[in-house]
Amino acid sequence: MGIIDRFEEEYLDVSSSRATVRELLELFVGAVLFVVGASALASYLLGQQVAMWLAVALTIVFTITIVSQAYWAMTGREDYD
Repeated sequence: MGIIDRFEEEYLDVSSSRATVRELLELFVGAVLFVVGASALASYLLGQQVAMWLAVALTIVFTITIVSQAYWAMTGREDYD
């Protein structure tokens, strides 16, 4: 089995299982910490205005990700079976 086959198999295993509430909470906490850390670093390096725009952009991306994961957690992923 090649490296690409192993990645594909692992992706299908993760994608086909339902996310638990704990996994969604971990994703949320990780997203919040990432946004705060990235914004603080951007503020220090690039200024307050850039940090604000970065925080908004990251918040939108992570919100879409979390909502998507919550949807798939409720409905399951039978399309990968």
